[in-house]
Amino acid sequence: MCPHCGKTERQIKRGRTLSGSQKYFCKDCLRVYTPNPKRREYSDEIKKQAIKLYLEGNSGLAVGRILGISKNLCLYWVKKYSKKLKPKKVFNERVEVIEMNEQYDFLNLKK
Repeated sequence: MCPHCGKTERQIKRGRTLSGSQKYFCKDCLRVYTPNPKRREYSDEIKKQAIKLYLEGNSGLAVGRILGISKNLCLYWVKKYSKKLKPKKVFNERVEVIEMNEQYDFLNLKK
């Protein structure tokens, strides 16, 4: 049954979606629809593996090639993961005391 016009006759198959769901074409309202769409989802293991590979120094493109996903999806997962991390505290206080390294003094004496 067409979700747009509600008719059940004059419906023909019109290929499949990327996830494998059947698409139909309504000859009355000239629209294509999918009655029972499936979602393409990746497991949490693949998401964790993509984040781990990225944090090890691989580019988003390299991670995508290794796992067979798009680089944009990989970078989306990394960005989403980074938002869950707690930000480091930044101190805005003025520093009063600085400790110098002996190496700094040694290099200044050589000049």
